[in-house]
Amino acid sequence: MVSRMNPDPDPFYRKAFAVTATISCGLMVFLSFNYGIIWDEWIQSQYGKLVLRFILSGGASRECLTFGQTMYLYGGLFDTLTATVYGLLSGNLPGLAASFSFQDLVLPHYFETRHVINALSGFTAILFTGLLGKELRNWRTGFLSLLFILLSPRFFGNSMNNPKDIPFAMGYVMSLYAMVRYFKSWPRPKPAAILFLIAAIAIAINVKAGGIMLLCYLFLFGGGLWAWEVSQHRPFPSPARFFSFLIGIAAAAYFAGLLFWPYGLLDPLHHPLKALAEHSVFTGARSTLLFEGRLIFNDLIPWYYLPKWILISVPLYVHLGLLLFLYFAGRMLKAPGARYILMVLFALLFPPFYAIAKHSILYDSWRHFLFIFPPLAVLTALSWDLLFAYVQRRAVRIAGLALLALTLLEPVGWMVRFHPHEYVYFNPLVGGLKGAYGLYETDYWGNSLRMGSEWIAQYYKRSGLKRPIVVRADGEAISSAYYLIREIGSNYVMSPKGYPYWDFWLALSRGVDPEALRNGQWPPPGTLHEVLADGVPLCAVVKNPARS
Repeated sequence: MVSRMNPDPDPFYRKAFAVTATISCGLMVFLSFNYGIIWDEWIQSQYGKLVLRFILSGGASRECLTFGQTMYLYGGLFDTLTATVYGLLSGNLPGLAASFSFQDLVLPHYFETRHVINALSGFTAILFTGLLGKELRNWRTGFLSLLFILLSPRFFGNSMNNPKDIPFAMGYVMSLYAMVRYFKSWPRPKPAAILFLIAAIAIAINVKAGGIMLLCYLFLFGGGLWAWEVSQHRPFPSPARFFSFLIGIAAAAYFAGLLFWPYGLLDPLHHPLKALAEHSVFTGARSTLLFEGRLIFNDLIPWYYLPKWILISVPLYVHLGLLLFLYFAGRMLKAPGARYILMVLFALLFPPFYAIAKHSILYDSWRHFLFIFPPLAVLTALSWDLLFAYVQRRAVRIAGLALLALTLLEPVGWMVRFHPHEYVYFNPLVGGLKGAYGLYETDYWGNSLRMGSEWIAQYYKRSGLKRPIVVRADGEAISSAYYLIREIGSNYVMSPKGYPYWDFWLALSRGVDPEALRNGQWPPPGTLHEVLADGVPLCAVVKNPARS
């Protein structure tokens, strides 16, 4: 007899899943070429080269341990992979490892290559979110999970050029999927399930030290599963055999997770734990954040900073799904697969609750916690699926389907209209991006600097100017210089910090007095062009009135 919580998979949803995933992969790679270079990309690209240099030198070159303030605390998997792929494609892998600093400006398609791999990382996270949903219930849950995370503008936008949080989210959801598959295979675990679990956790550790917490999950979930099976008087392996497997998997994943992390590799017993302690409280530079209409220091944020950011920037189908989850919670906990649902629920709730309890220093939006969105998408998808499974009244089912369609269409329309600025999405609870403007950070990564830079280049060409122009730019210099050099070459001059004789200024709203933003006093006087999303200025091109 088939359980209502685990009905036979519907072939239609399996096919829909496969078609949607295939199209999404190609679309994300194609669209990745439209995104700008964000603040963290340059320093991470350099770190990747230094880690590659460390590997190629057999550990003799150790500049990666002193580069940047805290870069050595991060695994280098993504950045080393992108440097290696570019080096192989360009036929100059040793030369790339030896290059440094702003030589990136003249490397053709260097950051475009990074964005393609970033998009593939985001797609992999989306794919395994769907597969995790399928493991919890059936292919319809899997399809909804895939759809929910794919159509979340913030996650989609970050997938294109966020080289730290998206690869970690990928490793995190892959590990959760691998754990469910592994525990389901007991008492006869398959070698493929064991190897995949080791690889998934190792990927997460090779990106961030926070991946080590997945090893804690492994023992916590494993211990809970063993205790549950024993309490139900079911035949299960002895604790010695069961936990010896877990210890072996954890050890293999731990040491494999250091292969692209020089700091961890040089002292495997102490350095990873020191890095984890640093990451667990998110210590770092003190900076200001725009939150609830005030610029506040990031070490003085209210306890609800993180949950509020999540609530105002995820689509409404997530909110409705959470309400459904509470409604169906009792039935879920009585279902045969309840232990796996509890695993995913713990993976969603533990990190933010821990950060709140530790008074962690956070940065713009909830980008450091994007890794909890896959389990959130899965649980909300499960809840929507249960609505359609349990509700018998035709009118209620149609109303539920119509409501789901409407809440899906709203973010889809936003993504299409305001591409490539998906990551500045706000939901209707705060009046969208227009309602959030002046109250919360918008383009904190500087993604819009690319469009502003390309506009300056076209303006320069149309104006007939022959002399070089000096461009002042907010954000990281690479975010604008990469495109200005590509478009106008030596006629572009980067303005030194504090230099007053610039011709054009690429201005971002980050750090601007929120009252000025709300009262329409920004962009500044002399603005020639605005990069807009939903009528909100993200970047302004300002002409210096003192320069002809």
